[in-house]
Amino acid sequence: MQGSQLRDCGLWRCVCGAARARVLILFLLPLLSGCFPGFRWGDDDSSDASVSAIPPGAPALNRSYKTNFLSLQMPSLGVQSSQSQLMPDAGPSFLSAFSTVEARKPASSGSPGRFSAGTDANLGFEPAVLPPAKSLSSFYTALAALASGRRPQPVTVVHFGDDRIAGDRFAGALREMLIGRFGTAGRGLMMPGLFPVRGMKAERGGPWTLESSAAGAPGPFGVTGVRMTSQASEAWLRFTSAQGAFDWLEVTFMTGPGFGNALVSVDGDTKLVQTSAMAANETSIRIAARSHEILIKPRGDGPVSVLSVATGTNTPGIAYSNLGLPGATAATPGKWTADFAAYDLRKLNPDLILLEYGTREGFDDGLDVSQYEMRLRLVIDQIKEWAPQASILILGPPDAARLPAFAGSAGAQVCRALNSQEIAIYDRMTERADERIARWHAPPRLGAVQQALRRAAAASGAFYWDWAKYMGGPCSIHAWASFTPPLAAPDHITLTDAGDDRSARGLFAELMAGYDAYQRALQAKAQALAASVQPARPAGKKRNARLQQH
Repeated sequence: MQGSQLRDCGLWRCVCGAARARVLILFLLPLLSGCFPGFRWGDDDSSDASVSAIPPGAPALNRSYKTNFLSLQMPSLGVQSSQSQLMPDAGPSFLSAFSTVEARKPASSGSPGRFSAGTDANLGFEPAVLPPAKSLSSFYTALAALASGRRPQPVTVVHFGDDRIAGDRFAGALREMLIGRFGTAGRGLMMPGLFPVRGMKAERGGPWTLESSAAGAPGPFGVTGVRMTSQASEAWLRFTSAQGAFDWLEVTFMTGPGFGNALVSVDGDTKLVQTSAMAANETSIRIAARSHEILIKPRGDGPVSVLSVATGTNTPGIAYSNLGLPGATAATPGKWTADFAAYDLRKLNPDLILLEYGTREGFDDGLDVSQYEMRLRLVIDQIKEWAPQASILILGPPDAARLPAFAGSAGAQVCRALNSQEIAIYDRMTERADERIARWHAPPRLGAVQQALRRAAAASGAFYWDWAKYMGGPCSIHAWASFTPPLAAPDHITLTDAGDDRSARGLFAELMAGYDAYQRALQAKAQALAASVQPARPAGKKRNARLQQH
């Protein structure tokens, strides 16, 4: 009896001790939760966080939510050289982000080694993304024919986009990877403006006027979306290949009433191009000449407008043209002149068209997303009509964030996605400098823009590559900016050379995985077809063979 009482008493003490421990944990957990980024107690709206002071010598932060981002002044943001040591493909270290990134939801499951800050529950329904082997079948068919030697003409890739593509860092890295596997057919189509161009040095002299469809200039415009115009005889444009000689070149001019003559020189051999015509149109001169340099000049007898320059080789391979425009959005292709754009795409005959837009739209807090999506679908349908043979690949914008001007040093160390309440009253919170959003966060429209692009891709049968998801989801840009060497600039919008290169490697790997799956499917079909047409042995012959054996 006494022993039983002792055992009961001991058991009671254990139960009481365990209960007290649970109560203590439940009491302390809300207090400690702020010390563990990525974990929040429930789904409260508090923005409090455990932060550290800004380290000495930290780069200046862009604190204005009205900043004019994505300009051609990217190098001034302290962008690292592409020669810097790149991080492994696994992505930024998860531990490196613990002190700087918070998320409303626990980390979502993803590829091993990738940083994941969770997802915003308010992004809505995500339509299924078509696998690349299905959505990019036309492109893969062209690659397979090229790789087998059955295709003498180049596989043409045309990449439209905004400032990121104009800088030719992400697109340039992807181009080099494709060329490394399938060979090069030359530099392809280039814009006449002095935007960065890998493999080609572009220079100009004298007075030139650059007119851009993205800046609201009146048309007509072709697929480059720009015109370079001058009528001064001392003006000139020079393009010099830095990656070997080309076998041919083509310069396209706008024509119309009152236009003058242009001079195109290759190795001292000058051709005269007449651009005067009864109505606005375009004309091209193609010169077969192995050379490294092109010189374009107005004759001085009227204005000359250059729409594009192209070079190529007579060898099969990849011709990858990046046609990004500073300030462009998904609505910019709708400003092209239909006849001009259709003519350009017929000449290019692309096998793959990439569309990269969305960052600028995502930072527009007044954007009507439903109207945006409707216009986006019309643009995609128009491009498909102009180039029905091409596969379409839509790139979602990479993750990005803003820091309100009223945020203090503590908020500058934290990144957390907006919750539904903050999104609903974001304008009011911004107007009254509410400290609850005084931290790095994606603008309220960015997620909705990403979803609109995803839905448009699914509706059109295009492949959608989720750049932000590849980076790690909401607030991954904060980890990329904090990594050593940095993968993103301090503005939390611009990727460094290393970040663009890593992103291009991610897309290339996914494209090639789809290509390999496409080839395996073709081989399986061929084997099944061969088996189905193989003649069967007649039954009589089988019986005769058995009798002979006996």
